[in-house]
Amino acid sequence: MLQELLFHCVDRSKPLPDKPTLLADCLKAVLPICNEGQDAQTIKKHLGDIVASKKEEDMYKPFVQASNLALDKLSNLNAPGLVRSKDDDNNKILFHRNDPKNIIQKHQGATSTRRPDVVIVSRTGAKKKQSGQAYKDELASEKPSKSFEWTDVRSTVEFKHKKTGLSTPPATYAAKAYDVPEAKKYMKFRRDTNDTPEPTDSTYLPLPGSGVATSSVQTTETRGHSNQSLAPNNKKRGSDQPPEDRSTKKLKVDNDGKEPLKEPLKIHPVLHNGLYAAELFAAHIVRQSVITYIVEDDMIYLWYFDRQDAIQCSGINFVQDLPRFMVLLLALQRMPYAEWGYNRLFEPGDGSSGEVRVPDENIGEVDLTFEFKSDKRVTHFGLRGRATTVFPVKSKALSALMPTLPRHNPHNPTSELVAKLYWPEEERESEADILQKVYEIAEKDTEGKVKYHVPEMVWSHKFEDTSTANIRTALGLKDPERGRRVLYIIVFKKLDPITDLNEDEFLSAWWQIILCHYALWENQVHHRDVSPSNLMVYKTSDGRYIGVLNDFDLSSTRETPSGQERTGTVPFMALRLLKKDAIEGKVQHLYQHDAESFLWVFAWVCLRYEDGRLLNKATLLDEWLKLEKKMPS
Repeated sequence: MLQELLFHCVDRSKPLPDKPTLLADCLKAVLPICNEGQDAQTIKKHLGDIVASKKEEDMYKPFVQASNLALDKLSNLNAPGLVRSKDDDNNKILFHRNDPKNIIQKHQGATSTRRPDVVIVSRTGAKKKQSGQAYKDELASEKPSKSFEWTDVRSTVEFKHKKTGLSTPPATYAAKAYDVPEAKKYMKFRRDTNDTPEPTDSTYLPLPGSGVATSSVQTTETRGHSNQSLAPNNKKRGSDQPPEDRSTKKLKVDNDGKEPLKEPLKIHPVLHNGLYAAELFAAHIVRQSVITYIVEDDMIYLWYFDRQDAIQCSGINFVQDLPRFMVLLLALQRMPYAEWGYNRLFEPGDGSSGEVRVPDENIGEVDLTFEFKSDKRVTHFGLRGRATTVFPVKSKALSALMPTLPRHNPHNPTSELVAKLYWPEEERESEADILQKVYEIAEKDTEGKVKYHVPEMVWSHKFEDTSTANIRTALGLKDPERGRRVLYIIVFKKLDPITDLNEDEFLSAWWQIILCHYALWENQVHHRDVSPSNLMVYKTSDGRYIGVLNDFDLSSTRETPSGQERTGTVPFMALRLLKKDAIEGKVQHLYQHDAESFLWVFAWVCLRYEDGRLLNKATLLDEWLKLEKKMPS
């Protein structure tokens, strides 16, 4: 991974070096900073303070001081093959203490509160959080006076103190790699089996299942066998509510308030790390990847997250192998903004926003202006999976295109558009292709069961350069194409939730959707994800509500047979599909399972809504939506 990060920083105006040579040259280039002069001695002193720490909190300040001093010295280094360091505050990065400040973020009405130990931010972001004094870089090792926002944060560093009596820094560093003991090369967390083949430099590792911070898949080709519930053919959807980040520093008190109970188990830093990665994804519209770090005593572990999996890289002993840690810092310092995992098209620079223009080979450039703060938006909190987000969007090009399309629905008078951004598996038939088959069925529909009862797709686009296979191919991981995901955007004519309707209107629209669903099933388009959010309506010019079966990205057709996949939104799935053998992929998804889902939706809406309004008082049904967190994951 270190070679790959460096390669993302090369000066592309010159002949590209090969990756091993680039790493070797950079290791030689940083040696003087590690060994020569007073600054080298100061860095060693900070490293000595880290290994002498008695508790975790004592590690923060010397780690930040050592890292930032190293970054300052590296900024003047003419590293062979790499771009030069940029001096402006938007590009200059700093490690900054965050604990004890909380970082708060809202997700679909819920609020998450996290407290990463150290964050990596731009100098501009750091300056905003120190009030009442002129900002100096030395302040980064102190507690911030204001809380950061997740949009300020490029990465996080989570600490874990386990041992004392660690080896102090050597007198002199060499470019030769320090031999990390096998037991310390990778962090251990929920190892499912001891049958582990020889690991490669980068390897998949399962993350904890926690609500929506979804686990990564661990394949048999890397480090042991996957838990069955994490198999790649397990297509379940869950709540987008962020899981709680429980405090590990407070004692629970019983009802009488007399005696404290035992201290709760501390949350493993791997779980904290996954939650921070999920927050970083959620803070940006289509962030493609996130890199985070865990420091355990004198080891630092790099974690790479994208919508396919998490990849843990072999650790670096930053005390005994300072040159390699220096090269890691060099890569972070020289990485262009987009290489932090931001999408160049949607977010070309730090803090940039506004209109997005997407080149399209068929209709030319498509202008898109997203309404990011609309109360109609649907956002996602989690790691692996489709990560679907929906925003109201405006587009001159698409508004002009809409009435010319053969699938145009004249009965839906709205001119409003919504954009769906999501990461489906690239090997599966795309939702846009499935919808084309739906429209062909609708054209032949003489009974009116399908036509005008399906969503009106205005435009779709696949971002070819976003495939998650790219990094796995570059790292030389086995079977890098398996399970790969890619970013899609589909723009639809706006629809309204069926839950907005009153009793008679709801019943009529619900039955129309059932008829549409059955007609499509008879024509080999199997929806397989019936839930309240996928039953929509529109209002005609004469005041009638028309039901629409929405969201076909989990559907199957003749070309993509359903096989034994378990798909759907868990709280509304047929009970048969929630049994152990079905979870293990041994039960075929049948029409009767979707029909049962319609009944669950009907019961849910009738009990939770009245005249199109959500009942405010809490009921036992609130626990129903939490079923996902209780499912194996």
